[in-house]
Amino acid sequence: MITDYKSRKNEVLSSYEQVEILIKEIKDNAQRAEMPNPLERLEPLLIDIRNKAEKVRADRFSLMIAGESKSGKSTFINAYLGVELLPMDVKQCTSAIIEIKNGEKFCVQATYADGRRIDIPGDSAAREFLKKNAALDDEYRDIPVPTINSEILVKSGLKAQRKSKKINILKDEVEDLLNATEVQEANIHNISKDVYNKKIRDYIKEKKNNWQDIVTKIEVIFPFGEEMQGIEIIDSPGVCARGGVAEITSQYIENADAIIFLKPVSGQALESTQFNQFMQNTSVAHNKNALFLVLTRATSVNAEDLRRLEAEAYQQFSNLDKRNIIIVDSKAELYAKKFSPLNDDERLAELMKLNNAGRMEDFLKNAWSSKNDPFNPGYKDFISDLCEKSRFSQVNSALDTFGRKAHYILLGSLLDSICSLYKTLHSDLTDQIDMFRQKAESPQELAKKIAILKKELDGINNKMYKGVDNEVRRFRGNDGIIRIKANKAVKDFKNQVSKIDYHSTDAFNELERQSIKKIDDFTGLTETLQRNVVDEFDKKLESLSDNSAISFESLKPNFTEDTFNEIKDLTESEAKESEPIKEGVTFTETKWRSVYSQNKHFDLIKKNILSRIETIKNDLIEHLETFTENIRTRYIEELSKNADAKKKELDAIIEAKATSEQIKELINDLTTLTEQILSAKSEAKKIKGGIVKNVQ
Repeated sequence: MITDYKSRKNEVLSSYEQVEILIKEIKDNAQRAEMPNPLERLEPLLIDIRNKAEKVRADRFSLMIAGESKSGKSTFINAYLGVELLPMDVKQCTSAIIEIKNGEKFCVQATYADGRRIDIPGDSAAREFLKKNAALDDEYRDIPVPTINSEILVKSGLKAQRKSKKINILKDEVEDLLNATEVQEANIHNISKDVYNKKIRDYIKEKKNNWQDIVTKIEVIFPFGEEMQGIEIIDSPGVCARGGVAEITSQYIENADAIIFLKPVSGQALESTQFNQFMQNTSVAHNKNALFLVLTRATSVNAEDLRRLEAEAYQQFSNLDKRNIIIVDSKAELYAKKFSPLNDDERLAELMKLNNAGRMEDFLKNAWSSKNDPFNPGYKDFISDLCEKSRFSQVNSALDTFGRKAHYILLGSLLDSICSLYKTLHSDLTDQIDMFRQKAESPQELAKKIAILKKELDGINNKMYKGVDNEVRRFRGNDGIIRIKANKAVKDFKNQVSKIDYHSTDAFNELERQSIKKIDDFTGLTETLQRNVVDEFDKKLESLSDNSAISFESLKPNFTEDTFNEIKDLTESEAKESEPIKEGVTFTETKWRSVYSQNKHFDLIKKNILSRIETIKNDLIEHLETFTENIRTRYIEELSKNADAKKKELDAIIEAKATSEQIKELINDLTTLTEQILSAKSEAKKIKGGIVKNVQ
């Protein structure tokens, strides 16, 4: 397999080198003919091809590590690398992204919030820096420091820096942060809300004047072993309580070859809201096949429980391939690698040190005892026992298999981009050949070509100045598709709710089901209408050259079962009606008393929810109208780019100064180039065919 991959890799790189040769010839021809360079509008594709070729050449494999709080990310990374590189006695890392790369000498490069970069060379200094900056102060380990740093301190600091002013954090900004669902759900230690909020305020107050000293990125350069030369490890800040990831983390996930999400196998339920939420993140979903769930601390449970948990994990996370769910123990792996080069006397001395320091793990003691009892049927070599307990062979096997597949996928992706470039170049050069032939053989045909180009240019300008506005009006405004669809969704909800029998014992449950379903419908409607906007613009105007650059964002209304229950509890005290009662026998007197009314209670909840639905509807409209405006800008830019290209082509035809002989020579050169392009494209497709079988 490795030999086959190297062969395919060399073939693909050879195909890429042919691209660069052809590009140089095309540029030379364009310059001689005094024609616009046809490669200008293909610059983004060329950049993409060169970046992919560089990645293929370097055999880089990017491994992203994410995980829940206290999941043992640093210990896992150290075990995977086989060296205690990152500090492991921490509960949570900073807001910094940590990149670990191969290099000749161990050093650290740090980037601060204000843009400063410093280098920390040398083993001792680098480790000390990591110990100090890859861990939180004990005082603030109970609060979501990464979120506070990125959302309040760094943003406010950079804003003040741009205006050359002193940092000023508004009280409302802090309150908005405190009230944010993700921040409150990050209170994983369940300390009282008042204490929790006070800690956050104290942290902001203490750090705001030194915001520029917050480390936002740490690059660790370390000499890896030969088998790990091409691997880059990204240690991300911990995910929040519901699995969310920061914007910068999302960007790393987009480019990751594989993502490992860590979750402890003990100490909490196997079911993981955080992991499920993490999988639903747009950046993660884009790369779901490259996602691995690694359950850590395998030695904390016995063999029988481990088998049960493994089966439960397969069932609980059935949306993942079984091969991508792995249970490991990072400490066992670290100890296996630490003790491996030692002899028995040295191992015993190290174990005694651990025991005297109160750090002896039970699995270590058991492994050593088993090793010294050859008459025991379960006798195992000490290192083999630790390796078996660590289960890291599964990690290495899974990543090696996936990594090789990922490399084949990259080879195929590079060839796809090359073929796309060849297709466009062949079309452009063929047009140039036709134009030169017309110019050389028929002035009348050239005049027709000029007229056609002018008409095409007028058409582009008409789309740019009228067509775009027409499409925007279709979706925006009181009569636009967005508002009509949103209003219809609310009307449908009202109709559905009106059919609920409020006398029924299931009335409240049905209202809750209908409400949550409608909230989900709004999310789906947002995504559908965003796609519709782009599809209509593509159909009526011009397809974008890079649709992948459009950012589709879901509406995320904050309405859950808990929200419904809160509304129900809050309105219950108001759900009273007056009821007449008569007192006395001969002389009766009518009095009134206040009694609970399910009818009124249902009506109060319904009105509250309708009010919230109306707010969500307005948010949806605003969200989509802003999206439509952004799309308007993108399409105007695209049309403007096309207009510029068409104008250059028109000017080139009118102003061409080449003589008849020069034109004939150019035609011959361009014809040769098109033949070379077709041949190179055919060869690239042939290589791609040999690669496909390795990625299925």
